[in-house]
Amino acid sequence: MKSNLKIGSFVLAVLMCLTAVFAVGCTPTSLNKEWAYKTGDNELAIGVYIYSLNLAYSQAQSFASEQLDDYSKANSDWLDKEIEDDDGNKQVAKDWIKEQADIMCKNYMVVDEQLAKAGIELSTEDTAAAEEQAETYWNVGQYASYGYVMPMKDDLEPYGISLESFTYATTLYSAKYSKLFEATYGKGGTEEVSDSELTDFFTENYVDYSYFTVNLYESTTDESGTAKDAALSEDDAKKLTDEIDGYAEEINKGSSYSDVVAKYMENNNIEADPSTSNVENISTSSLGEEVLNALKELDSNKASTLKVGSGDSAVYYLIYKNDIKNDVDDYIKSDTNRPNVLSNMKNDDFKDYLDGLAENLECEVNTSVLDKYQADLFFKAVIETTQAATEGSDE
Repeated sequence: MKSNLKIGSFVLAVLMCLTAVFAVGCTPTSLNKEWAYKTGDNELAIGVYIYSLNLAYSQAQSFASEQLDDYSKANSDWLDKEIEDDDGNKQVAKDWIKEQADIMCKNYMVVDEQLAKAGIELSTEDTAAAEEQAETYWNVGQYASYGYVMPMKDDLEPYGISLESFTYATTLYSAKYSKLFEATYGKGGTEEVSDSELTDFFTENYVDYSYFTVNLYESTTDESGTAKDAALSEDDAKKLTDEIDGYAEEINKGSSYSDVVAKYMENNNIEADPSTSNVENISTSSLGEEVLNALKELDSNKASTLKVGSGDSAVYYLIYKNDIKNDVDDYIKSDTNRPNVLSNMKNDDFKDYLDGLAENLECEVNTSVLDKYQADLFFKAVIETTQAATEGSDE
């Protein structure tokens, strides 16, 4: 089974998952220095395994809450029920969690092994940066810059996870993963992706778009100060949509998008540019499905209009599709953007490759120790209440 957790790419997302799980708390285990896996001179601390077990627990809990009709935070029954992961694999949740933790730990060791075989080491600067980032999360949390100090050590240490284990499995692993990825697919890599290959991927899978919207409703405030939205009258809505349709027609006859936006702003006394513009991968686009589908149907340098929603939430879009070929130099030849495009192109292949190596990794497993840590380690009952029950308790 392949790992469903992309442990090399989403350190911040991982930390957020941990915050959500540990916030409810549970009976801690004592801190210890027992090893979990060994291969050659590389020994994986048990804290790394516990950390991985928690990540898998969080993902399994998400699957269970979405898939099980009788899922409840009040009990751990869901751990004994079958879930289905993103790859379509079905397994009892507690078994899935243990298996995923095993795969993750072996992935950590595989990356170490492959770097050693290739004679690649992290630079002193990269190592220091990874350790500094981990220490920041450990001592003040990932939200400190927003004024919320929530040290992760307070949540992690009681479960046997040290700063060293945390660093190894998060920021340091991410840095090593990126280093190995670049050594494989980057310039001069063992499976180097050429500029022409990357350009083909970029032009086929990315979209360059701009749009602005108008609301087909008006917002008012009643005497009590409560905001209220009301749909425009049919005539008023038609005036707006006709105007926007006219701008799209002008673009399709040769006017530039920027000129049309300027005209719209002047005609409606708008000072700030209402446009949103972006270049992004279609498969991971932040756009809504309706807008994205409309973009896919458009030819380059063309515009269309689209109504999304209805009644007091209806919005009218003017959508413009730029020629993605004009962005090639900015993305393929850019040291900043090229790695992101390369990652989108090859990360799934690389992940599958590492998973395959992990499945065949020859290593010692400290089974007697791992068996002490089961999926229910992170469970704590959360009493769920209904609105009716809450109201009844106030009487």
